[in-house]
Amino acid sequence: MAGQNAQDVVVAGTGAVSVAPDGTALPADLVTPLPAEWLDVGYTSEDGVTFTFSREQEEVNAWQVSTPVRVLVTNEPITIATELLQFDKTTILLAFRGGDFAGIASPWTYTPPDAGATDVRALVVDAVDGDYAFRFCFPRVQLSEDVETTLVRSDAMRLPLTFNVLAADEKWQIISDHPGFGEAAAMQASGGGSKAATAEKAA
Repeated sequence: MAGQNAQDVVVAGTGAVSVAPDGTALPADLVTPLPAEWLDVGYTSEDGVTFTFSREQEEVNAWQVSTPVRVLVTNEPITIATELLQFDKTTILLAFRGGDFAGIASPWTYTPPDAGATDVRALVVDAVDGDYAFRFCFPRVQLSEDVETTLVRSDAMRLPLTFNVLAADEKWQIISDHPGFGEAAAMQASGGGSKAATAEKAA
């Protein structure tokens, strides 16, 4: 059984957010550099990246009892939110769901896509805690919330983005070289915590 271990307290001191076209293969390790189709969106605000794993449930109630007789899971949405600090070709195309840039020399012109356009991407969030890395990989995401930015002299221009994780053939993953992941894998391999092991122990 896992106990108190300060090493397993993770502090993401830095990291990166990268996007790629829909259908791009997700990375399989931490060592191989991301291929050219993956674009680093650059600086994000000091709030980093926020993952929200939600669960929507519906209770089935009965006349005879005051507590639900069943709870049905109707939806399990996942959102990823971050705030971009750079305002460039990569971030503009991401924030405004595509569009086109014209010009081979200054000045360049950006034209947004037609109304109702969607832009599905693959997304990778890398987080680093000292010597250890955590790579969160999502095969399909789509921008879901409003993008509100302000031009003021007292702060940087910011692009707050929120993505919904979409259904895909491949599930989202976390890749890490942190020892805590190895301990969890070793416990699972030995049968600890599995349904089969629990049933065997009960017998």
